Amino acid sequence: MPTLKANKKANLQKHEPDQFFKNFDKVGAALLESLIENDTEAFIEILDTYLQVNRAQVAKKAKMSRSTVQHALSKKGNPTLKTIARIVHESVI
Repeated sequence: MPTLKANKKANLQKHEPDQFFKNFDKVGAALLESLIENDTEAFIEILDTYLQVNRAQVAKKAKMSRSTVQHALSKKGNPTLKTIARIVHESVI
């Protein structure tokens, strides 16, 4: 994919998605909105992206292996509500 350069007159701000996903309040609001909208795919995608930034820390707190957390949120994974609740719970404590 080619890199494009913006016009110097454009007032662009640097986008750092990792910063969004380090802010649990913003992530929590996005997760809640996805549940309100009944968008389970968005919920899993938001949670998975949050965990990509924080996966090792969350897995350790949840007393789960990193691969277990990763598999639970993969396209082939089918986690129970109990597993998701455990991951989310450990993400905020």
